[in-house]
Amino acid sequence: MSLDPFEARLQFLKLLRTLNASQQSIQKVVSFAVKYGARCGEDLWECVEDEVQKGSLNARINIFYFLDSLADTSASLGPPDAPYLALIERSLPTLVGAVVPDSREGVLNLKATRAILESWLTRRVVDPAVVDAALAELSQRKAPAGSPQPAGTKRPREAMPRADVLRRIEEDRERQKRLRERMWILPIPPLAPRAGSTAPTIHPSPASPFTPASPRGTPGAAAPRAADKLMPPPPPPATFVSPLDVEFDQMWEGTSDLGDDDFERMAENAHAAGLDVPRR
Repeated sequence: MSLDPFEARLQFLKLLRTLNASQQSIQKVVSFAVKYGARCGEDLWECVEDEVQKGSLNARINIFYFLDSLADTSASLGPPDAPYLALIERSLPTLVGAVVPDSREGVLNLKATRAILESWLTRRVVDPAVVDAALAELSQRKAPAGSPQPAGTKRPREAMPRADVLRRIEEDRERQKRLRERMWILPIPPLAPRAGSTAPTIHPSPASPFTPASPRGTPGAAAPRAADKLMPPPPPPATFVSPLDVEFDQMWEGTSDLGDDDFERMAENAHAAGLDVPRR
């Protein structure tokens, strides 16, 4: 059953509002966006921009993970069925500003958003210049560890209801699992120079001493030796990038500084394990 643009918009809004961190839920929304991308891709993208501004912090990071899968699908299909890569590049600063607002609560989504952007840089899904600009903006959103809080304000974890905290923990676990799977999907380094490379290509000489036409010991066998001196050197071997090195660099870049919340969590875990550790 095909929907008209108005009905597709309403159905897409319903899917976005019930989106969660599971891969099944994300793929359901991606399939709908691709199905109606050629007919009403701009209308569906307006729904994404509206919901990422109005939803909760947890809903916003779920939408950003949906955009991660949508970008991969769009890169493989291309327009007109999936015209979303250009829309993501156009709206990326606004999307990042909504997912990681410039407030203390926005720090909750900072690490996950940076991890997605860095994975886009690794996989070359979105224009690297646009992603670099978004990462530079995120570097200014991080509240320094130990920064003073106004009197009466709660930490982001304390300001959320308990049910939302538990849901956030479960969905963060699902997101981290998905990101670790993505880390191993890396481009294979080329074994030969790419098209348009300036590396020379060696062609065998018709008068080579190793061809049947000119066997060893014939008068023409000495002629290729002078030509061999004029042949360019072979191209250097391709550099191999280890997936373990790439994963370590990504994990290292995504590691934040220790803050008060980290020390408090470590103390709670120690007390739960029966260890006598003084609290800070």
